[in-house]
Amino acid sequence: MYLLNTAYLWPTEDLYLLAAVNSPLLWAYMWRNAIHGKDEALRLIYAFTETLPIAPPSDAVRTEAEPAVARLIEITKADQQARRQTLDWLRTEFGVESPGQRLEELVSLDSDAFVEEVRRRRPRSQGRLTPAALADLRAGYAEQATPMRDRRTKATALERRLSDLVNAAYGLTPEDVQVLRATAPPRTPPFLGDPTTPAGPAEPLDPPAAAS
Repeated sequence: MYLLNTAYLWPTEDLYLLAAVNSPLLWAYMWRNAIHGKDEALRLIYAFTETLPIAPPSDAVRTEAEPAVARLIEITKADQQARRQTLDWLRTEFGVESPGQRLEELVSLDSDAFVEEVRRRRPRSQGRLTPAALADLRAGYAEQATPMRDRRTKATALERRLSDLVNAAYGLTPEDVQVLRATAPPRTPPFLGDPTTPAGPAEPLDPPAAAS
């Protein structure tokens, strides 16, 4: 592990804690209460992190949340591995030394856009792609991007469910959730709800009450 700035570690393996601190609810709380740094980065200083309000989950919430978080960790690791393999393949077979953000996020590209980006990133000295190389490029894209896209769909469903479970742990009512959606601050995780719902002003909120 390499750190470029201050970091804090919680000495716990509590997977529910991961669900809570990555939830839209806690993001809304942190956005309104943490110190904002350059480019609206949140500075989670020690005193703030130490007092972050974490609602204890019910047995039912924990039972459902923990395997969901574990599955999300597996999905993340699988996607990271697929991304490394793809970039290594592009480097060794097509001479792409600097893939750029678009190729690193290949799942956001369709086959044609992927091919065009590879062509743009290849050294000119390698010449034009042959039909065989083009077919190999499209096959490699399908081999990696299709399962990554399937995993992303599954991850989105898990994240939406975890958001609901965290809201339940904090005792939010349906009306509270509607307020949370309507006043969602910038960069709110998209699994809060309908992303087309207009975000209202980020007014100060009281800390979420820890459920008893």
